[in-house]
Amino acid sequence: MRTKHSSKAESCVEDAAGKFIHDRIESVFSFGDGRINDTYRLNTDKAGYICQRIRGSMDTGILEHNYLLYSEAFEKAGLLFPKWMKTEEDSFFYTDADGQHWRMYPFINGEISTIPLDRDMIFACGKGLAGLHRILQTLWEKPLAVFPMHHDLDYYYDHYLWVLNNDLSGEERDKKLEKYISIKIRDFLDIRTDRSAVIHGDPKLANILFERGKIKAFIDLDTVMPGSLSEDIADCARSCCENKGNIDADMLQVFLQGYQSEGADLLSSEEAELLPQMISKICFELGLRYYTDAVAKKKSFKEKHPGYLLNKARMNLMKSE
Repeated sequence: MRTKHSSKAESCVEDAAGKFIHDRIESVFSFGDGRINDTYRLNTDKAGYICQRIRGSMDTGILEHNYLLYSEAFEKAGLLFPKWMKTEEDSFFYTDADGQHWRMYPFINGEISTIPLDRDMIFACGKGLAGLHRILQTLWEKPLAVFPMHHDLDYYYDHYLWVLNNDLSGEERDKKLEKYISIKIRDFLDIRTDRSAVIHGDPKLANILFERGKIKAFIDLDTVMPGSLSEDIADCARSCCENKGNIDADMLQVFLQGYQSEGADLLSSEEAELLPQMISKICFELGLRYYTDAVAKKKSFKEKHPGYLLNKARMNLMKSE
């Protein structure tokens, strides 16, 4: 997804990119569908790059700490990943006059697929995630959580209640969704998982690059953190196994077969049996977060167009049923 930007926006990106490279920049485009960072694709007379303006709440020290950990493991395993570049001051980040942090890395040419996937690609997603998980367990030190509340349903529910009582934007509330949330929240809070592994944190389909039907790389690694393998598997599966707005049971089995072909020792039979419930929990969590943002003054996700957040809330809560 690419759109041409105004000269002012281009100038900001070009100024930041100039701290990393001295190529002649030929074009700048908004790139991807990220919900947090502002991502741009740059084409120069020599190569293509990704330049990102980092969300202000993200700790660059933690980002760098984690990058040094997983990049070492990925290099040893021969796994392709976004390799951060350094500025002339030998830093991974450039901070502009407004205090905004920027980073840059060479563009990885690959395909981002859309649903529904064919069986071979679904199998490849499961197998690829298991391979990534296996490498992540070899980090010599646990990464730190950039978003400590990530996948913490207790936190998101408390925040949701606080927003309803204190921070409404005045947008129309959906009483039907709120009733569903109140009915289902306890069931999902009761699903607890072991969080002693290292996970990707956001292994959705949009963060997987393909080449000729095979996985080429996982991207958007800012959420690498301690967590639950079963939650990470469920998060990936709910994105890859969707068909006509629902999770396809046959596709889910193919995905799980792919995962077990590479990581049978990583996932217990009990965890495999709980996977459908975990997918429902992940969908509920996302729906809750989107609905909270839809009615809150201060938002975490980008409102891409009027009604976007509320629509995403409805879609995800529906899939959690």
